[in-house]
Amino acid sequence: MTAAAIAIVLTLTAIWAMGTQFLLPGRLKWRVVGLALALGALSPLPIFLALNLRDAFSFPDNPGLGDALAASFLLAALPEELVKGIAVLIAILLLRHLSVFHQDVDQATAFRLPILCGLGFAAVENVAYSLNAGLAEMAGKQFGNPLMIPFARTIMASLLHASLGCLMGYFLTRFVTNGRLNWLAALAGYAAAVIGHAAVNWGLIAVVFQLVKDGHQIDEVDLAALAPHIMLAAVLIPSVIAAAVICVVLMRRRLRRQALQAIPA
Repeated sequence: MTAAAIAIVLTLTAIWAMGTQFLLPGRLKWRVVGLALALGALSPLPIFLALNLRDAFSFPDNPGLGDALAASFLLAALPEELVKGIAVLIAILLLRHLSVFHQDVDQATAFRLPILCGLGFAAVENVAYSLNAGLAEMAGKQFGNPLMIPFARTIMASLLHASLGCLMGYFLTRFVTNGRLNWLAALAGYAAAVIGHAAVNWGLIAVVFQLVKDGHQIDEVDLAALAPHIMLAAVLIPSVIAAAVICVVLMRRRLRRQALQAIPA
């Protein structure tokens, strides 16, 4: 079970990572892809080891939308996007200064790095959820196979983390322009990812808490009470994914326009 879950997560993550190579013109060197994935995979460690945010945050038995929004920011969006953003900045500095890479970070690279770091982060998170005995037992009872957790999470959670990477990456393309680092653009990228992350979790977090709390099964959750949260998730999650797609389209147009301008008249 453990080996199979990890194999599913790693295989699907590798497929997602290969897909990032086709988002924009040009390809990253595979060692750059590996570096970003590795840094992203290391980024959750401060949260796992040093922070116990869930115990520090008092979540009510019948949470309202305001409670869910506060929890989304404090428990997920702010800390997770911070550590992923730090991983991206470390990747940029290593690419610029480490001799084994020794390359300038162009806009296409800056756009892809947050996506890859997000996939690395998601892979570790997906493995952690997959190895949770309580969740595995619940998945086995509800879906007939506990491996549904690593499969479903590495499809959906990884897609969402990659989408948040697109939001961050769109602003980070300004971070590396003109030969110097634009820290205001980096802050804007972090803010965009935090807002997107909070939107994704806003409708989900109350449902997740109900499932985790006291070992509830899916059929024991009060769906009527959580209906506003579920409806919110049904609107906001596709909206964040759509925003990520728009970022990719705009970035492709920008790079195409720059390539045309570089052609001698």
